[in-house]
Amino acid sequence: MSVMSSTNEKFLAILQGPYTGVLTTLFADGSPQSTPVWFLLDGDDVLFSTTAGAQKLRNIMGDGRATFAVYDPADDMSYVEVRGAIKISEDPTADTRDRIVQKHGYVDGSAFDAQGTQRFTLRLTPTKIIGR
Repeated sequence: MSVMSSTNEKFLAILQGPYTGVLTTLFADGSPQSTPVWFLLDGDDVLFSTTAGAQKLRNIMGDGRATFAVYDPADDMSYVEVRGAIKISEDPTADTRDRIVQKHGYVDGSAFDAQGTQRFTLRLTPTKIIGR
């Protein structure tokens, strides 16, 4: 059984909502760096989109461990924290970006990038999910 399939309905509802979460990655010295991000639940994984040169991308290239937290704005005492490892893949068509921004009501994400922006998909595979 996967970690996500054993997650309760409340957590899944938060992860499926059009919310902003916080992705925490590690600098080379091991100190944390947190970034507000939009995201998309994709099966058991949480997807993020980022651009070449982003600090979170550089951090993950050095150490893929990450934590992602998001809360329900309608009940700010309800949250989900997803811990795991992130794998990076190139996203030349910006498909992940577009799927994420569509969750937030945009047709596509082209207005978010200058022409020629290089996009990457960050795939967080959970090893532990906690919250309340």
